[in-house]
Amino acid sequence: YEMIVTNLTGLYRYRFGDVIRCVGYHGESPIVEIAYRKGQFLNAQGERTSEETFYTSLSKTAEEDWNLDILDYSTVEYFLKQNGTDSCPCYTVYVELAEKNSNGKTPVLRPLTDVELNALDRQIGKANHLYEFFRSNGRLHRIEAVPVRPGTFEKLRKTMVNNLGTSPMQMKQPRVTRDPRLVCVLEEGAIDS
Repeated sequence: YEMIVTNLTGLYRYRFGDVIRCVGYHGESPIVEIAYRKGQFLNAQGERTSEETFYTSLSKTAEEDWNLDILDYSTVEYFLKQNGTDSCPCYTVYVELAEKNSNGKTPVLRPLTDVELNALDRQIGKANHLYEFFRSNGRLHRIEAVPVRPGTFEKLRKTMVNNLGTSPMQMKQPRVTRDPRLVCVLEEGAIDS
């Protein structure tokens, strides 16, 4: 379900953009939890990886395999970042990382290794069997994970407010970035290999 708040006469409506699921009732009132943000699915081949599934996979990989802290992240769908003639889709996650237990004070300023990228790819495959299926038959490339410099996501938020007309009071960090102007900000902050 998507919640829409309206006044008694129906003249004013506000769509939150959050998709909710009913998890029970308190008397006659539903108890809801936010399932995901509308439009925040990764979906190149029909695998529909939700924001929640992706974040769980990313955070579990960072914790267990990379031994790093995630400070912020956003993904980009393959068609916004196509390079050359390769038409096989993949996703790129731009992620600001810090050394474990440094409270974000020791940024990771290196590219991730193939071993680290493979760990993330496996974790997403465990969480979403269609992703794993499309990976195994070559219809999806392995996910790219690109560390970014400190301040990249702050610059992304400023771009949203200053150039895209997003209200600073209602700005929510997109976890799936679709605007090419925001993709450019992420690319500019990428740590080169």
